[in-house]
Amino acid sequence: MTDDSGKRASPRVIVIADVEANAQALVKRVLTPAGVQSWVETDKAPPCDVLVVDVTQLRGDPLAGLRARRDAGDLTPAIVVAAHFSPSRIRDLFRLNVGDVLLKPYRPEDLVQAISELAELRSAEANTQVLSRKVDTLREQSKRRSDEVRTLSEIGRAVVSLGDLDAILARVVEAAAFLSDAEEANIYLAEPGTSELVLRASKQAGEKHASLQRLRVYDTLVGQVFQTGQPLLHQPSLEGGTVKVQTGFLVQSLIEVPLRVGSRTVGVLGVFNRLAAREFTTHQLTLMQAVADWAGVALEHASLLTKARSAAPEKAEAGTIALAPQSLVDGLHQATDGLGIMLEEGAGTMSEPQRRQLQRLLAHLQQLSALPVALIDDQSAEDLVDLHEVIASVVEELKAEAERSKIELLVRPSAQLPHLHTDRPQVRQILLSLLNASMRRLGRGRVEIAT
Repeated sequence: MTDDSGKRASPRVIVIADVEANAQALVKRVLTPAGVQSWVETDKAPPCDVLVVDVTQLRGDPLAGLRARRDAGDLTPAIVVAAHFSPSRIRDLFRLNVGDVLLKPYRPEDLVQAISELAELRSAEANTQVLSRKVDTLREQSKRRSDEVRTLSEIGRAVVSLGDLDAILARVVEAAAFLSDAEEANIYLAEPGTSELVLRASKQAGEKHASLQRLRVYDTLVGQVFQTGQPLLHQPSLEGGTVKVQTGFLVQSLIEVPLRVGSRTVGVLGVFNRLAAREFTTHQLTLMQAVADWAGVALEHASLLTKARSAAPEKAEAGTIALAPQSLVDGLHQATDGLGIMLEEGAGTMSEPQRRQLQRLLAHLQQLSALPVALIDDQSAEDLVDLHEVIASVVEELKAEAERSKIELLVRPSAQLPHLHTDRPQVRQILLSLLNASMRRLGRGRVEIAT
């Protein structure tokens, strides 16, 4: 047992005696001179570390005072001092949690030593209990952190695997409610070309899954976060009052974070406690910012997929029609015709192996010429995006930052990946946002990019 300065603190003792004069004498003549903080048992006596029970009379119940404290729930260890003690009372010592017994006459220093030893033993037991509680708390925190990492990973998988924006928004808002332990979570998005906010997805208290909506909201704290681009954390007030988010929507506490695409704020992610006066932590605020990062990536991803679908080639009954520029088709026909002429004119001058190789090459060119194609102009062909090349350029740009953060960027390219007819800068920005978000949440380790 130590005080705040690290020194051993004097144990506090309460003396119980069947003769009040004996209790007073123990405090004044033995304990106080020895530097032990001590009091005679009264209603005003403070909590103590050790009880000293002085037994003088043999009639009646000499341990009645200690028994009364035990019945009241006091488990403070006790020392009994007595001139005589009947063997029949020994069982009472065990039942009443008596830690030591001194027979009179005893030396004052023996009593002081017994008090110190019993106080140290109690302190050690208390420290063990505190440590056990801390271990249990750390175990719960570790499990919670594992659940958080798993949830963020699931959001990442949903962003890259789901093509439907509504499905992604539902996943994001459900994850936000879970990670923040909030009663409700909402996602608001700005209408294209305006600053008008629309509630798009909501996870209500008691509901297992999120619901999709399109509800305009006006004059709210959500609008403040959207305009300033700064997160907002509101805790329950001491007076127990609520804060109005919008008409008819009062909450005890809230977190609202901006949802960005690149440098633009395009929406707000909010979590709320409407009934429970429960605080949100700064850690939960950080988690909401991470979820908002993923939501921003999801919006870019959904936009890219929409443009890719609108530019996708039509299908013919015979199979998929490939996109090809006119110059490529013309060049293919010219190569086929030229190789045919070369074989006819050089029939007598080339060796048989050379002739067979050229015939195989001609057959391949003829097969390519027979494939169904949809002609596109040369400018459109130049707009086709090589995803492998874009990934390589993004990884090269982030390489120095990744090395500083001790993160390995590993690319696992697909053997066959068609070029995409889409906006290259937008694809590149999506990849940058995705990798930046992954690196920020990972800290150190490996980020893999598979196509």
